[in-house]
Amino acid sequence: AAAASGSLAGMALGAMLLSPLADRFGRRPMLVVSLIILGVATLAAVRSTGPAQIAAWRTLAGCGLGAVVPITIAIVADIAPAARRVTIVTLMASGFTIGAASSGLIAPWLTQRWGWQGLFAYGGLMPLVIAALCLRGIPDLRESAASARQVRSAAGSTAQPGAMRRVAALFAPQYRWRTLFMWMLTALNLFANYGLFSWLPTLLVQNGWTLAAASRVTSFLAIGGLTGCYVVSTLADRGRTVIALAGVYLTGATALALCATNPGSAWAWAVLIILVGFGGIGASLTLAPLASTYYPPRLRSTGVGWANGIGRAGSFFGPLALAWLMQKNLPPAMVLGALMVPMALCAVFVTLLPLALRAGGMSPDQEKKR
Repeated sequence: AAAASGSLAGMALGAMLLSPLADRFGRRPMLVVSLIILGVATLAAVRSTGPAQIAAWRTLAGCGLGAVVPITIAIVADIAPAARRVTIVTLMASGFTIGAASSGLIAPWLTQRWGWQGLFAYGGLMPLVIAALCLRGIPDLRESAASARQVRSAAGSTAQPGAMRRVAALFAPQYRWRTLFMWMLTALNLFANYGLFSWLPTLLVQNGWTLAAASRVTSFLAIGGLTGCYVVSTLADRGRTVIALAGVYLTGATALALCATNPGSAWAWAVLIILVGFGGIGASLTLAPLASTYYPPRLRSTGVGWANGIGRAGSFFGPLALAWLMQKNLPPAMVLGALMVPMALCAVFVTLLPLALRAGGMSPDQEKKR
């Protein structure tokens, strides 16, 4: 538990502290540094002698991983054509979900042959290999001195360190409301998603399922999520972001409400789980790519990183909220259905997006052309 919590805390810290440095020193150098931190810390965990050491190394590894995600998104957003930016960045970001799902296939094979140390060794070596490939395969997109001066001007101060200037610039008048919007929406979305990830198999087992069947149907979340992110990103690139996000969130909220009725048949549960993934996971995979389009290149890593980092608060409290409901001896289906509340709030909250964009003096259409 400490290792898992440490990983989440590390990811939040990495997203908020390391990501802004990519806007100052360049995307590629900071991506390589973050991958090295992730790889070295994971390899060091192999020599751990107790849970406390594993938790410490996992926290440090989480810092690296937390920075890798927003920096990679910023790199792809920099080079993707504006007309298809959200779709292309979302397709790239979905690779994180595919990789996480595939780890369940690789992990048993590694642990059977080399124990848990083999799993950590593989997880540490691969980021180092990828870091070496990034040195040759990714362009080094550095901001110009003029861009740096614009950041200082937007933040209203030249006395702050570079990274803090960029964080302050997220609250300049033209970006303030979209920053708050992305932070709140990401936190609400991750609240629901991590509640699902943490407790769905357990709740299904308590509802009479076998552990194997519960694990299989839980994997359907990824199927719905990948479908949902493609739908949202495609519509977002056509200027229909609000309709797309509100639609998938309402779909997920409705599916969770139906889960609370405890449908009897396995196929009904499978369909509902796919729809839940379509809404919650499909939308969350698109939020970071959307955030990358709401900031200029000089603030892109900072904006995406801080939205990701602040949103991690939701990933912490979601599982705790469901654990609290389970202690109230509510039926498992009702506990699961309770997640329709944050999902429905996401649907309501997303209607504020046009106001957040217009607050900076730009309409959504003008922002799409930026």
